[in-house]
Amino acid sequence: METKHDILVNNKRGVQFKFTIYRKFTIIRGDSATGKTTLFQMVSDAASSRVSGVTVSCDVTVRPLNESGYILELQEESNRIYVIDEDFGPLKSYDFAKAALQSDNCFIIITRESLPAIPYSYKEIYGIKTSGKFHSLERIYPDYEEFHNTGKIVTEDEDAGYDYYKFFYGDKVLTSKGNSNLSKYGSKNTLLIGDGCAIGAYIQDLLLTKSDLYLPESFEYTLLRKSMFLHVNEVKESLSNPGKKISTKYVSAERYYTDLLTQITRNTPAQYSKANLNECYVKDCCCKGTRCEFFTREKKAPET
Repeated sequence: METKHDILVNNKRGVQFKFTIYRKFTIIRGDSATGKTTLFQMVSDAASSRVSGVTVSCDVTVRPLNESGYILELQEESNRIYVIDEDFGPLKSYDFAKAALQSDNCFIIITRESLPAIPYSYKEIYGIKTSGKFHSLERIYPDYEEFHNTGKIVTEDEDAGYDYYKFFYGDKVLTSKGNSNLSKYGSKNTLLIGDGCAIGAYIQDLLLTKSDLYLPESFEYTLLRKSMFLHVNEVKESLSNPGKKISTKYVSAERYYTDLLTQITRNTPAQYSKANLNECYVKDCCCKGTRCEFFTREKKAPET
């Protein structure tokens, strides 16, 4: 199932919600009386009765997820968008996270809490913007995609990603060994690097550190943006329209970009491995003296 979908919810009184989702998990936050409960109730009314006066327009089925029998439903159903209210009891449970990650569905989750068991993007955290009876979604956090060479650099990566930044910036680079630890290394004059596509649960902790943040989709996404892949059509299509490429079979965009990079470099000198950094990504081509379809004479300085 694709992860990009346009959704329009209307009722007979003229109340309207119109927005687009882009990933498997979309988070809606906000204070009381901002429209979150209204959205969930309208979706619930549309699903329960054809005479409710509520219509939901989308290319796939949009419906609420109820606690009763939800695990079996997520196993049996696919190609749906489920809307989950903040009163959904199992929301922070391991069982819910496992069922959602394995399902072929998208989720719009209304909650003011962080969900560390679910890899969601900081870009897919929204508040509801209201103009009269018309409602839309508005991103809460700006992009953090500008690299700043500060006094200390800390990346969540332990292996290839850590070696990559270490190659260019030496001993100033440390690893937090995971995104849940990244904020512990934060301070002024520090750059924290994480996979933006899966760091949503920790974004507020990162901001509280007052550090500079560099949160590209993932390390593999950073490599795919290098000039060596400029003429690879599959890469160009994926970077320009990820919502049409990243299906719900991937628990996060990081898994998709890892698969894509691994696939297009297989059996080439630039073959990618998460465990070890291939020097093709940091040294002048061709460092191995082998003919390669990705050959370029450009320097391999970080392309961010």
